[in-house]
Amino acid sequence: MLFIVSLISVHLDSVAITRTVVESQMITNKNEAFRETAEPKQESVQSWEYPDFTLMQRDEIIENNLEFDNDYIRGTGKEILLQGVHFWYGKFQVTSRKPLLIDTSGSHIQMNFCLQNVTTYLSESFTKPFVRFKPYQHNLLLLPQRKMTIQWQPNLESETFSINISPEFFFHNLPENHALYKHFQEGIREVMPAFLSSRNLPVTSRMISTLFEILHCQYIGYHKILFVKAKVIELLALQFEQYEQLPLPDITSGLKDEDVLKMHLAKEILVENLEAPLSIKDLAHRVGTNEYSLKKYFKEVFGTTVFGYLHDFRMEKSKQELVAEGCKISDVAQRMGYKHATHFTAAFKKYYGFLPNKMRLGLLNLLHFSDYALELLTEIMGEGMFIEML
Repeated sequence: MLFIVSLISVHLDSVAITRTVVESQMITNKNEAFRETAEPKQESVQSWEYPDFTLMQRDEIIENNLEFDNDYIRGTGKEILLQGVHFWYGKFQVTSRKPLLIDTSGSHIQMNFCLQNVTTYLSESFTKPFVRFKPYQHNLLLLPQRKMTIQWQPNLESETFSINISPEFFFHNLPENHALYKHFQEGIREVMPAFLSSRNLPVTSRMISTLFEILHCQYIGYHKILFVKAKVIELLALQFEQYEQLPLPDITSGLKDEDVLKMHLAKEILVENLEAPLSIKDLAHRVGTNEYSLKKYFKEVFGTTVFGYLHDFRMEKSKQELVAEGCKISDVAQRMGYKHATHFTAAFKKYYGFLPNKMRLGLLNLLHFSDYALELLTEIMGEGMFIEML
């Protein structure tokens, strides 16, 4: 569901160091966010356009803050464009089931992570949806160059991350002997959708953490280009790893929507009570189910056990807090629900392979290195030497 609601033209100034980057923080014009396309004797439809990010230069990056505010949709979002990658995040509500017409300039690969609401994709060539994302589901899919429509359930909060990557970027980072390489190549030739998994997979806390790292990245310029590309490749690795190692849910289980909602409620209760987590029995009682169903359905929805999810969330959350200035390991351990800092340290070391104090030491060393590099560059430039950064 990658699309662009506005795209600014960018002029790159020529400079000695070829590290020119354009970054624009803009709010899209409310009248431009969605265009209505009127066709003869047909109801007007809303339409979105994908950006042609394949035309981006290697050292070019564009950022747009998005605002949706019209009779059809209200909400906010953000997009980041760089060569071979278009990152899109949206948090919004639509007011009707009217589909959105999507047109693309070429085939592309999409990494879709749905966090809230249901997103349905339909192609002009099919009467039934070819993919439907429920909350906390993701997949990797090839969207061929053809018209399609997208629908959301109206009057519900939608939150989704979509990362569009060019075929060149995708195949460059995938071995030719990988089964998906041939599968997606055939999809492009036949102009047909293709998927990593025939069934959507559960979004993990580590995936969510990586997505929000991109969304809130504070780097600028070429540093941000490197960071975003690295995180996109990391997400690809997480998707492939999960698909290859995680047993898929039993297709005959017939999990009801009511049970899915209960599992999401259980997840929210878990993350809101990190310091004093509930027992399985108490958690099941809070969401209106029994222990057996909670264990079974939670793993089906989120791809891991209740306490497995809690542990992953604690580790990802603690890593984020440890980089904050002035943080203490003992305080982080307490907020994560550990009675003793030594227990937290051991769990962190086992999860990441290094001790939590290395997070702070790494940041300090990076700051010292940055100061040294700046001084060295100043000396070199002062001596009249020319450096070209590729």
